Amino acid sequence: MKSLFSTTCLILCLLALAVGASAQQQLNFSNLPLVNSPSPMPNGYGNLSWGNFFYVDPFEWSGAGNGYKLGPQGEDVAFIGGEFCRLSGNTCYGTLSDSAGFQLVNAKVAGGFSSASVTAIAYNNGAYVGTANFFVGTQMETLNFPSSWGVVTDVTLQVTGQTNDLVVYDVSLYTVIQDPPPNGSPVQDPPPPGN
Repeated sequence: MKSLFSTTCLILCLLALAVGASAQQQLNFSNLPLVNSPSPMPNGYGNLSWGNFFYVDPFEWSGAGNGYKLGPQGEDVAFIGGEFCRLSGNTCYGTLSDSAGFQLVNAKVAGGFSSASVTAIAYNNGAYVGTANFFVGTQMETLNFPSSWGVVTDVTLQVTGQTNDLVVYDVSLYTVIQDPPPNGSPVQDPPPPGN
């Protein structure tokens, strides 16, 4: 009986640690200022770095295709590609990063002008974790990312298709919560050797 009680307490403690180690987020882009011309996604939005992602109010941007206008008016959308791929030499990819780690659950997306193939490649501190392939049309759909990836530090979304664009309406993910430094003091780098 004592062994069962100890095992149960241990499991409950581990569960409490796991729940406290991450928090689920449902990121949409309604908190960004409405812009009528594509702008680079600000790094740190939703505690992520957004490489090669842009955002725009699709109802105010004359360059938006039908796949951009599937959400409510008065909200921005994020996207990869379109003319911005052509400007960067047809590199149609976007990267989500967080050095503390995160676990992607799903994303609501659409092809902006036409259907697109999406390849999601996950890495953990530079080590390859896995790949998932999707095909999206111009109607909003949900991409479910493999739970087997677990916590990763980078996910690259590569987009191929006629116009090479992917519109992102929202992203669900778990982020790793880092403990704050003691006494609320900022984290500082150690002094260089010899000082």
